[in-house]
Amino acid sequence: MTRIRNFTAVLTASASLLASTGCTNDQPPRQSYPIAPISGPEPVDGTYNGLKQLLRGDETSCGNTDEFHLQISGRQFTYRLLQPQADWRPVIVFGATIAPDGTFNAVSGDSFMRGTLKQGHIHGEMSGDVCGFSFDADRTGTW
Repeated sequence: MTRIRNFTAVLTASASLLASTGCTNDQPPRQSYPIAPISGPEPVDGTYNGLKQLLRGDETSCGNTDEFHLQISGRQFTYRLLQPQADWRPVIVFGATIAPDGTFNAVSGDSFMRGTLKQGHIHGEMSGDVCGFSFDADRTGTW
């Protein structure tokens, strides 16, 4: 009988110890919540390489398909459209800032350069005094 009392006392003491240290099933399991990724404006700075394709003008004087290169820094760029056949304005300079939504629109007189940049790809069109082009380039493109 003494053995049963000692066993009961040990069992009671063990249960009390477990309850006092928080090892009971009375507590709900811990919940973990996923941490949302930090989002912000897409990085756009870098060198873009691709092609420009003639949309308007004479293929002989404007070219048909040419390489297109653009350097973007601080979400801004300057592009020089050469038009040697227009002696009144042989170079048109477009300066643009890329908006948070990826769009840009640069105007120089009646000429323009506009487009969008998204996921490392830039696409748009430009029109000078004599020629007009569409262009496509990638940040990872190499020429």
